[in-house]
Amino acid sequence: MISKPFPLFAKERGPAGNYRIPSIVCTKHGTLVACADARYFTASDNPNRIDKAVCRSLDGGKTWQDMFIAVKEEGESMNLSSAAIDPCLIYDDGQDKLFMLYSHTPAGVGILNSRRGTGFDEKGRQIVVNGKKRYALGKDGILYDGDTATKYTVDGDFNVIENGKKVGNIKTFEGGFTEYRTSYMYVCESADDGVTWSKPVCISAQVKSGYMCFFGCGPGVGIKIKNGAYKGRLVAPTYFTPRFWPLMECTSCIYSDDGGKTWKAGGVVGENRKRLGLFKVGHKFIVDSERTSESQIIELPDGSLKVFVRNHAACRKVAVAVSKDGGESWHGYHHIDVPQCICQISAINIKDGDREATLLLNASNPKKREKGVIRLSYDYGETFPYAALIKDGEFVYSSMCQAKDGTICVLYEGSTKHETVDFITLTADDIKKNNINK
Repeated sequence: MISKPFPLFAKERGPAGNYRIPSIVCTKHGTLVACADARYFTASDNPNRIDKAVCRSLDGGKTWQDMFIAVKEEGESMNLSSAAIDPCLIYDDGQDKLFMLYSHTPAGVGILNSRRGTGFDEKGRQIVVNGKKRYALGKDGILYDGDTATKYTVDGDFNVIENGKKVGNIKTFEGGFTEYRTSYMYVCESADDGVTWSKPVCISAQVKSGYMCFFGCGPGVGIKIKNGAYKGRLVAPTYFTPRFWPLMECTSCIYSDDGGKTWKAGGVVGENRKRLGLFKVGHKFIVDSERTSESQIIELPDGSLKVFVRNHAACRKVAVAVSKDGGESWHGYHHIDVPQCICQISAINIKDGDREATLLLNASNPKKREKGVIRLSYDYGETFPYAALIKDGEFVYSSMCQAKDGTICVLYEGSTKHETVDFITLTADDIKKNNINK
């Protein structure tokens, strides 16, 4: 039986009035670790104050511990606050370690005004700006003008200090000081089933190219490859904008071969698939109907990867592509017979008895963010003989995992007001019994 929704992330349980963008995984200990955006001043994307909220369950979702903030941003008003937006959790069972990836932006910056660049100089120092003046933040906390140390330092709370007095903050734009005004990819880790989290580390210089503007996570979950030549590789779905006006978006991924110590950029999905007359249009210039963005990745039996892609094609169907080199390149971009309304898609592999199955969940009304349908496939997402309606009416982003006892755990946004992220459980048999594909 599909369980009654429980408002896991809600203002009654946490510090913010709005919650969005769910991510959930199950560790080998059976612990469910769930993450979502805690959005303080509005339900909107950045610019906004957005923290990373986490909840844990030790009994498969029957009960949940108190919500807590794992990543705290800065600011006291909507346009003068920094953001940690769109979580992507990855669990590495070999290390027994969780990774949380997200996109950080300084105050006033979002997808529609994120500037081109990594935010770091050629020496790997973070760029800090005040008006037309550009500084480089050294590892010693000193702001440098080229190679010359200035009177400014930046403390652990991102405050700019001059002669012992606070004169600004690089996250909140206080005093005119700000991080270079782009988006940054960050990662933090937990080695205790999500109880505590490490200080976030920026990996933009490793994974972001200079022509990119906004750079974001899937969001949802990433995977660890279990089979084939790339066994052990951690892969996270990402997307980026090569320009913000007109807005262009491209699906991509990042990966790590050393257990998350370092990360590399993967390939762009559907690169150069479109022609305008005699001219091939690559991923640095995307016509609106060719935009691709948020995605989720599953593994095929031989270790290849398959990605399910939110896209802007007129057919309003989910797109897929395959990588045979661990995400370094993607091929065979095409649409499958699953409706989508240009909204995030959730996809995972599960065990269904002695078979492996693929689950796909999304808002399946092609015109509106409505009608949350979960689908079950035995050919890794090419066809879906079983599908069940888990929520009629409004339905937005979602994330899924399989608990240790085989139960399917689902987090989803059930309203465009974004006041809660709800949790339900069901089984593969529930999908078959409530099949709407008869």
